[in-house]
Amino acid sequence: MTMHKAARVALAVTICLAAALPVLAVFARAPGQSVGAAAGDMARVVWHGVLLPGENARHQVNYRNWVNSLLTATPILLTGLAVTVAFRAAVWNIGAQGQYLGGAILGAALGIYWRAPGAAALPALLLAAMIGGAAVAMVAAALQRWRGVNVVLGTLMLNFVAMEGLRFLLVGPMRESGGQPQSEQVREAARLPTLGHTPLHAGFFLALAAAAVVAFVLRRTTWGFRLRAVGENPVAARFAGINVPAVSMAALCLSGALAGLAGGVQVSGVQPYQLLLDTGASGFGFTGIAAALLGGLTAGGVVAAAVLLGVLDTAFAALQPCNVPYVAGQAMQGAILIAVLILTRPWKMAK
Repeated sequence: MTMHKAARVALAVTICLAAALPVLAVFARAPGQSVGAAAGDMARVVWHGVLLPGENARHQVNYRNWVNSLLTATPILLTGLAVTVAFRAAVWNIGAQGQYLGGAILGAALGIYWRAPGAAALPALLLAAMIGGAAVAMVAAALQRWRGVNVVLGTLMLNFVAMEGLRFLLVGPMRESGGQPQSEQVREAARLPTLGHTPLHAGFFLALAAAAVVAFVLRRTTWGFRLRAVGENPVAARFAGINVPAVSMAALCLSGALAGLAGGVQVSGVQPYQLLLDTGASGFGFTGIAAALLGGLTAGGVVAAAVLLGVLDTAFAALQPCNVPYVAGQAMQGAILIAVLILTRPWKMAK
């Protein structure tokens, strides 16, 4: 994403957020309170409670809301990178959510049941998560390659398969002994380290490293050139000697691995370090599609878009004490994203 496009996105987000607050104020204002006063209160909450670091009782700077924003941005960044890789090859992977769950399930299973040596536990969990995500993606690739099932349909339907698979495991084989429908906690040796005394874990920096690798692969390697060539014009790529089906399948496999890594990062880095029924309703895979499109299908753009989405999520969560229901905040976030995509148009689908 160029600086010009980034400025356009930032301006569009600011305009949309400023327009959203008065709309929310109409429904969330207290009895007798004017719409303007309610919108002003919300704006102050967002500005002072989220965007500007506050101070705690000991007059120390409190970065809690920014930490929460980065924690939310981490899985969105990884799933956004996953979608970017697939979309750049014109492989319409709509199944990042299912691949995310595949990674979370396999990563959690290994982190819970395999007594690996301390130093190997975390890398093994993350590798297993990538394999889990890639395996889900390869099911869609195999269906498309040998049975002609459209990738959009295959990846979309696998989202529901993964969700129901998670539900089955949590009420059956992986259920916590004598407890709720949730798994055991991941072993401490397989958890991501945190930054100081904050809940910000190393997964955020791992996601940034993944973005750098994706950017390098897409722009500086022969395989990345082939992937982009297939995405731009598969017919010309085929005449140039590129194995289009192989490149498409590899792109979908890498896409699934990145989405699976997001699932592994969540179960190993975010409390309570276990699989829950809510894991299937996280929606990070679907939000990753918005991040990829908002970021113009570039690694740097996805980083910025993921952080933006994390900040928006934190901002609307902070508005709940202002009588803004969580579901209303989620709906408004979706409306803001649609408006921003319309205003900026960072990417166009090939005709």
